Amino acid sequence: MVGNCFITARKLIGVTHMKIDVLKILERDDKWYLGGGNRLLWAPPFPVFLDSPGAWDFLSYFDMRIDPGYAISTMKNGIPIDFRCVDRTWNPAVLKSRFSAENLELIEEKALLEEDFLLSKVTLKNVGEEPIELDVVVWTAQQCSESDHETDITHAEPAKNGIRFGKKLIKPNRRPIDSEVMLALEAMENYNITFSERTANIPNFRLSPFYEKLGKKGLLAGITNNGINRNGLLYMGVHRRITIDPMDESVFVCGLGAAQSEEEVIKKGERLLSIDPVKKSTETWERYFASLPQFRVSNPFMQTYYYYRWYGLKLFTSEVSESFMKHPAIAEGLDYFRALITYSAQCHILETRWSNSTSIGQGSLLNFLENQKEDGAFVGHIYVNQIQENGFYHADWGRAIRDLHSVHPDIDFISRIYEPLKKYLAYFDSSRDQENSGLYDVVDQFETGQEFMSRYTAVDPMSDRYGWTNNIRLKGVDATVYVYNLKKALSWMAGILGLDEESSRFKLSAEKTKKAVLETMWDPDHEIFSDVNPANFKRTGVKAAVCFYPYLTDIVDESHIPGLKKHLLNPAEFWTEYPVPATSLDDHSFSQWAEWKGKRHNCPWNGRVWPMTNSHIVDVLGICARRFKDPLLREKTVEIIEKFIEMMFFDGDPRRPNCFEHYNPFNGRPSIYRGVDDYQHSWVIDLLIRYVVGIDISENGIEIDPFPFDLDFEIDNLEVAGRRVRVASNSGAVEVQLDGKTTVIN
Repeated sequence: MVGNCFITARKLIGVTHMKIDVLKILERDDKWYLGGGNRLLWAPPFPVFLDSPGAWDFLSYFDMRIDPGYAISTMKNGIPIDFRCVDRTWNPAVLKSRFSAENLELIEEKALLEEDFLLSKVTLKNVGEEPIELDVVVWTAQQCSESDHETDITHAEPAKNGIRFGKKLIKPNRRPIDSEVMLALEAMENYNITFSERTANIPNFRLSPFYEKLGKKGLLAGITNNGINRNGLLYMGVHRRITIDPMDESVFVCGLGAAQSEEEVIKKGERLLSIDPVKKSTETWERYFASLPQFRVSNPFMQTYYYYRWYGLKLFTSEVSESFMKHPAIAEGLDYFRALITYSAQCHILETRWSNSTSIGQGSLLNFLENQKEDGAFVGHIYVNQIQENGFYHADWGRAIRDLHSVHPDIDFISRIYEPLKKYLAYFDSSRDQENSGLYDVVDQFETGQEFMSRYTAVDPMSDRYGWTNNIRLKGVDATVYVYNLKKALSWMAGILGLDEESSRFKLSAEKTKKAVLETMWDPDHEIFSDVNPANFKRTGVKAAVCFYPYLTDIVDESHIPGLKKHLLNPAEFWTEYPVPATSLDDHSFSQWAEWKGKRHNCPWNGRVWPMTNSHIVDVLGICARRFKDPLLREKTVEIIEKFIEMMFFDGDPRRPNCFEHYNPFNGRPSIYRGVDDYQHSWVIDLLIRYVVGIDISENGIEIDPFPFDLDFEIDNLEVAGRRVRVASNSGAVEVQLDGKTTVIN
């Protein structure tokens, strides 16, 4: 807990305040993700139909797919107009596409609103010399099936300005979700619902029944949805007719929304069709960005990435309170990653603690506490309608909780989480340390979040063949460090709750683990920590980035620093052009190409650079640099942060940030083949604030200690322990304000 804050700085200066247009900073022409809702997201990883009006590529309802979305077709004299996409512009609030045809332009501005509606604001411009009459049909074609294992439409009826339908969402190994969906069109004049045998399900109006059912009086009204079986496509279309004078335009809104109930989706649809979705989405995103700590920095990559990461966090935020998801939290990523996952939740706590709200930081833990297993373990994944029964991930909850508390002290929250975390630690002591050694087991390659590396084959050659089956045992450096931090945190929590005896007990337990790590995991000859095989309590000798995790803690002392430099900073091991690979270059399994045993894999950790690992390693260097006052480690902290952030831009372009799962350690190229961008599986904001701005919070207070980046910067609208903080630097001189008052200590 932060007590009496103190500020140290080098020199007082004045820096001009600047309003930052975040949407403009993030604007680009090669991106399409739209979010900011709760349940609904439009972020198809491999979109096929971006050049067609509408959003035919699937939407995500939580982690389930509404597939397809919708198409916007425009006809003249019953003949579809084949628009050509001319250009596209994206920012977090709006995807704007411009289409062209003879004497006609179509501008579509898509926005996904927090009410879980993806809406298109369509502007049709007549650039010819004669009036033009057009038919507009907004339509979809949803799969129907008699099988309980396939998606199905349960009902479909007309509604005011649209069609509402029930969709049963299905995916393997998951319980179905029943959603209510609305296909909406402002000022709808007619509708048609037609059941059909299957054909190519693409946004080609000529393949739809509406191509024949569109006549001089508009779209033929009616519902044809019987048939001799339930297998096929249910076409649903809504229609309106538009007349546009020469050099004039017509504007309308259409789209698709989803909710739990018919009443909710209809009510929202009726209301949202009457507003400007572009204006509403823009205002929502601008309000969000304005609520955050405002950061200006002279490095263009850092400037863009700071706000890009805040965008990504909101993109995957869910604030629903449904079933197993009771608290605001952030999903790890898009599509099947759109779940609450323990391994990434620790990152979300560290990132969002710098916002002026604790809802997500606290909610990221509370969701797992409220779904805690009887034995005390946390589930690995939380979906809206079920939890993963056989999954588990290790996570550094102890550190995350203390760091959150340092920015937003909350004794009530500590009191609320204390007993469940005791139960969580008891699970480790009873199930993950049969020998009572103080070191803790990893029991399959997936639960570390770091599969396919030689850490596991060192104890079982078949470890890469097993699933979530708990078939191996490995005393993991990462698992043990995380438990050590949990013990330290519980001792601290017990102390501030007045439970002195329990505090002492957890302190002794932490000391036991510290002693075991130093005596068993530390290799004094090679000067590196190592996993341990519990079958013989010998070190495996595998050099992985997790071997440096003890440097995040007070387990190490100054005698361990030469080993850190010897291995981590060695270009033949970890210090590659884009550091750091998750596995050392001299490991027999190392591959920069994401290949494991002769095959490219989706998520290999045998040589790729993972942002999650880099976040840990930046802190390894930064924490040790401060703790041991080491100038070389300060320089290397600067170097890795700069390379880490620049790596996460396409082709070195500061306008095109990304965040994929993993990268090549030599050329920095990302795993684009996975289609998983904006992956929220690391922390970056936290690093920028703690090392570029230099905010270092300890039990003694706040110290401003910028690392030598040689940058001008300013951060404002930041709250730390109930106090407003502003820090600015210009040409190496630093100004600090607390609650509007300048405080400087030379």
